[in-house]
Amino acid sequence: MPGPGSVAVPKPIRGQRLLDKDARAKEAKAIEAREKKAAKRRDGGRCRWPEKHFCKGGMESAHIRDASLGGDMHRSNLVTLCAWLHRRGPVSIHGKQLYIEPQTAVGADGALAFYQQGVDGNMYLVAREVAVGVLEKVGERNSEGA
Repeated sequence: MPGPGSVAVPKPIRGQRLLDKDARAKEAKAIEAREKKAAKRRDGGRCRWPEKHFCKGGMESAHIRDASLGGDMHRSNLVTLCAWLHRRGPVSIHGKQLYIEPQTAVGADGALAFYQQGVDGNMYLVAREVAVGVLEKVGERNSEGA
């Protein structure tokens, strides 16, 4: 029993830390879902990879900078790709044969450059956007920009 002039500190509710952790995880999932939805809306719900291909497995949000390397869950770090090019196909982002690089400070909200690994192991430019969804033909660049 507390002495005179002291304040009784209530005991924490049993399991409160676990409940708090679950609440934070639920909030993080809600933020992730909101950002992925915003990225898909920005990309028109279509695969943003510039080359013609048969999209398989639905659309997914791929990180430009991988989350394990410090990439955040903001829509400027997410790009919509079909599941085949994102992670399922023999040539994919997760397989490290495809690479996407932002061309501006706004990340995926701006223009992107798309690279594919060649047989020699080097990455080669496939296409570059001048604006979201507007491609610049790589072979037609002037000598100053090359």
